[in-house]
Amino acid sequence: MSFSACSQDKPSVLRCTSLPWPEMEQQYVYLYDGQDKVDSVMVKDGSFELKMTKDTPVKLFTILMGSKGMPFFSEPGISTLVVDSTNFAYDPSSTELNKQVTTLYNRFDALYGDFMAANQQLMQEVQANGGTITEELSSKGTKLSEDFNAKVGVLSKEYFDQNKDNPLGLLALSIYPMTDPKGFVEMYEAAGEAITSNADMQKLYSMQKGELKTAAGSPYTDVTMTDETGKSVKLSDYMQEGKYLLVDVWASWCGPCRAAMPHLAEIAKSHAGTITVLSVGGLNETPEANAKAREELGMTWSTFFDSKSSLADAYGVKSIPTLILISPEGNIVLKTNRPDEISSKITELGL
Repeated sequence: MSFSACSQDKPSVLRCTSLPWPEMEQQYVYLYDGQDKVDSVMVKDGSFELKMTKDTPVKLFTILMGSKGMPFFSEPGISTLVVDSTNFAYDPSSTELNKQVTTLYNRFDALYGDFMAANQQLMQEVQANGGTITEELSSKGTKLSEDFNAKVGVLSKEYFDQNKDNPLGLLALSIYPMTDPKGFVEMYEAAGEAITSNADMQKLYSMQKGELKTAAGSPYTDVTMTDETGKSVKLSDYMQEGKYLLVDVWASWCGPCRAAMPHLAEIAKSHAGTITVLSVGGLNETPEANAKAREELGMTWSTFFDSKSSLADAYGVKSIPTLILISPEGNIVLKTNRPDEISSKITELGL
């Protein structure tokens, strides 16, 4: 991600004088603006220095050292990166945004460390139970994730509220949990142009808006999908009077999607009179790979190759499989990544 602001009177300098990795000696450190490599410098005697031109705007870069990366804000002045075997930090003499990102990362790392320690403890409980994940242990795991996401959300919002129109606010919003689309949308809509002009954030905002719009209880969104030949169909073309529509967003390369196929096959067979099953592929795959997988998996129900991922975009799909159950009246009954939840809902509805 990147953000441009006004240019500056003196250059921005990134310096490191004690890189602890011998394997980086005589190797290059790279500076990235989003996905674009924009500068590089060779490590000599464990040190390097990158000096920006005076007309470089204040923006968010990523400094990449081997496989390790760290944000860098190109503010006027010198920022010194202190690196040990596992951690990065900017020293206290560095520019303001770079000092703040150090505290943000330290606090995030502390939360993540606590989460991983608790998760390790939970794994030991599972092993003590012979590897069986009971309902109680599953609930513990869910609560661990929910608590971690809630704490990260608070941390993200704290830094965002103080930096709504600068690159640090952009970074803070980027770590906000995607499990809370409402919170993300509210923060984005309160942000300044420094954040809302960022293409990556615009894409995330569109995805999260789609997630909110297509949550359970909402009317379904009709979508026009186009395959690789140019043929177009609407989602509503698969709606049949008196029948539910189960939409499966999947891809040939997705292991959990493939694992769900016997489940979908059973639903298509056992509930043919009450449920239409539609599998929609096309996410980061070729039509040929999708067709081959359909044949391998014995997918005899309705399928479509959505070459532009129109349905996934409209429904804010973040992970697959995503399963969406739509009532005959056109309301979204359930949206989930878990086939067992679909089965439970079908049983609950008496279908």
